[in-house]
Amino acid sequence: MATQYVVFSLNNQSYGIEIFKIKEVFSYRRITPLPHVKGFVKGIINLRGVILPVFDLREKFHLPPVPYTPFHVIIVVEIAGRVMGVIADEISDVMEIQADDFQTTGNLPPGISREFLRGVGRQDDNMVILLDVDRLLSVEELEMVDAT
Repeated sequence: MATQYVVFSLNNQSYGIEIFKIKEVFSYRRITPLPHVKGFVKGIINLRGVILPVFDLREKFHLPPVPYTPFHVIIVVEIAGRVMGVIADEISDVMEIQADDFQTTGNLPPGISREFLRGVGRQDDNMVILLDVDRLLSVEELEMVDAT
């Protein structure tokens, strides 16, 4: 059985989110910052009358920051029952990963944080880190996002 993933990049590394968790994708637009919100939460956007919190996966994953450009994208996802935007460098593909091409996180080297990883997918020579979006944010981080 195969599962479809939307593949995006951060810092030249490919990541995937199950397609059914993604509501939509659009080009980067100005984000309204909020006072006293720290870390990877960048602020809010108005998406057709709905206010959505937006966070930066680069900061969440402790990757080097880059200035946002019109080529960046905001992926609207559902995380633990909440709809929010996630900034990524670019969307590269929709990929179908067969069960034979999926490896769990148990095979990853020690020291790698696994709490929000579903596994690693392989298609030809491409390796994609597959994220478990429902576990992407901790309870404390979800409460911080809810407060926005």
